[in-house]
Amino acid sequence: MKYTAIVEGMNCNGCANSVKAAFTQVEGVQEVDVNLDSKEATIVSQNELSESKIKEALADTTFTVASVKS
Repeated sequence: MKYTAIVEGMNCNGCANSVKAAFTQVEGVQEVDVNLDSKEATIVSQNELSESKIKEALADTTFTVASVKS
């Protein structure tokens, strides 16, 4: 399954790396690509992920998921 999350609060490469690391910790996630310019994170998972699960991944960070497309 492939998801695109719009992430608010990213403004540098360090931010993008933190977002990538957080999404990588979600069970079943195989690949994460973060585009700082478009504020999008593309998440590839072997499991189906709910929007709330994707948002929860950033709960302990300063970033928020504005929306998710699958």
